[in-house]
Amino acid sequence: MCGPEQASNSAPPLDDAGEGAPIPCPFCGCRHHIEDAIAIDPETHSIHQCLRCGLRFDDRRAVCSRCGSPGEFLGNVIVPGRGLYVQYRCHGCGHGFMIRIADG
Repeated sequence: MCGPEQASNSAPPLDDAGEGAPIPCPFCGCRHHIEDAIAIDPETHSIHQCLRCGLRFDDRRAVCSRCGSPGEFLGNVIVPGRGLYVQYRCHGCGHGFMIRIADG
């Protein structure tokens, strides 16, 4: 029999929003199950994957121009004569969009 003096220590850890805390998943908000999936250029473009919902995202916080929902990272596309672009799909409405990666 548990009494009030026997408090349980099974509470989930609080999200640490301080400096150096993992970036939260823009889709489900999870902060504890984020893994670096791909590092194209670690200083400018790191790809993360949320192991809770399975979606990939980057530090750019790309949002859909139609509905404002976060964009799921799909991959990189080289457009001949224009350079490297990052391709996204809106998690809300399914709209596809691309953002150019500036030449270093």
